[in-house]
Amino acid sequence: MLKNELKTLASVFSQQTGEHTNGNSDNSDLRIVVSESCRVARDSWEAAAFSKKPNEALNRYFDFHFNFLNGLVAEHSQSDHFGALSGLFDLLDHLLTYYGKFIDRSQPVAIRFIAHRMESIGLKYEQFINQLHLLDIDDLLEKYLMESLSPIYTVLPAEALKLSDLLYREELITALAGKRTHPELMSTESLISTLISFNFNHIHFLSYLRKQAINGIQHVPPADYASYFGNLISGVPAIDVTNNRCYDASWPHISTMYKDWLGDYGTLLTLTMPRQGDGSTVTKVPLTISVRQLACVIRTFYEAGFYGNISLTAIFDHAAAGFTTKRQEHISAESISNAYYNIAQSSALKVTRMLGHAIDFLKPYCFPA
Repeated sequence: MLKNELKTLASVFSQQTGEHTNGNSDNSDLRIVVSESCRVARDSWEAAAFSKKPNEALNRYFDFHFNFLNGLVAEHSQSDHFGALSGLFDLLDHLLTYYGKFIDRSQPVAIRFIAHRMESIGLKYEQFINQLHLLDIDDLLEKYLMESLSPIYTVLPAEALKLSDLLYREELITALAGKRTHPELMSTESLISTLISFNFNHIHFLSYLRKQAINGIQHVPPADYASYFGNLISGVPAIDVTNNRCYDASWPHISTMYKDWLGDYGTLLTLTMPRQGDGSTVTKVPLTISVRQLACVIRTFYEAGFYGNISLTAIFDHAAAGFTTKRQEHISAESISNAYYNIAQSSALKVTRMLGHAIDFLKPYCFPA
């Protein structure tokens, strides 16, 4: 119990491979030996799973066997014994299907085994895309789904994937392809909901969500922008903290990225809206710097890309409406504009010192000693 059930399989496989290299191998004999060894392994795994061994021991046991088989496939992936390798693939499939919860998903998977698994998920992808073409869904969504999913399911990755990434791709396309038998589940809203629930944090899907939100603004009066973006934000599904699945672990959750963008874009639109003379009084923020120094700060941040695509006119108007300086209670956008294009050396020196103090403040947080 709980030992290397595959030691004999590995020895026979290596021996037969060596004989093939010398021209003495019989592929049919190799497949028979591999098949029998795999049967013994399956029986041993079943006995182990129903034993009274603690979960820690079972985790080590099944994880070891997956790692061992995965390494065996990688070692012999360049050989011509794909008939024998198919037996190893079946054994790995069996191991993942029935004992996957005991296996560490952070380990890399052999490219040949990935190719084997892609044969089945590739078929599901084709079925899903074919059904997608027949339905009346958002053309933009269909375009972005094609661009994001096609490289995932039709192109073998150049490098080994983690087991978690491989299983994620399989689970995602299984869920999407499963909708094709129920046309009502192939709606734009249903597909978006599924992709978000799977945390499909792919750049193309995020781009689609952003374009969809921007397109919707065309039918919204500027006065209702805040309400429009507020409704979109409230409609984004909450993050399931009990599920850490994702397409790309180096990116935040798709809900987080989309919500943050909605909030930022809504704020930018508000800042660029022309102010209405409603008679209301706006409390300005008092600054301890001059207009020239404020203009220097604005230019510094603008050149660094801080303001994105906001026009300079909108930036000057916002600064004039929102700030007072130590010498001027009322600032005009024109005075900020003039100072912006004529940076004085004294103003640059003052701003340089301010930014230096800011960097000195951040260093302990970003680069602790």
